[in-house]
Amino acid sequence: MKDISRSGWVLGIMGAVLAVVVVVAIVLAVQPPEQFGTGTPEAIVQDYLQAVIDGDQGEVALLMTPELLERCESDLIQIRHAPDSFRAVILDSSPIGNRTAVDVEITEGSDGGIFSSSWTFDETLIVEHDGTGWLIAESPWPIYCAEGLEP
Repeated sequence: MKDISRSGWVLGIMGAVLAVVVVVAIVLAVQPPEQFGTGTPEAIVQDYLQAVIDGDQGEVALLMTPELLERCESDLIQIRHAPDSFRAVILDSSPIGNRTAVDVEITEGSDGGIFSSSWTFDETLIVEHDGTGWLIAESPWPIYCAEGLEP
């Protein structure tokens, strides 16, 4: 009889711990993304990633330098991600003259519930200050356009 009550306590404690873990996971999952200050390299990368999520090719084009847009415009069709299959976290930024490298961790995958698959990888987006603001300056994920090739 004593063993049964002891196992009941253990199961109860395990259930309580599991409930706490689930609540913490839900709270973390529904937190809004961090908003970076307007006019910063991180903010332009955040705007770019939001335009990718929205599939807004026009907005993506506005966030690119004219040189990059000329080189990549025909490749904007590659922007087709859905918000439930994409997550990005800005990890760090490093100034390089009038450019800044913004490191981003991207997670993509299917939103199929508990058995869904996903993969995480790092990308570095290069932004450049053009005198009035920051713009994406080099082929950014997920647009892999021809670098340095003549049209």
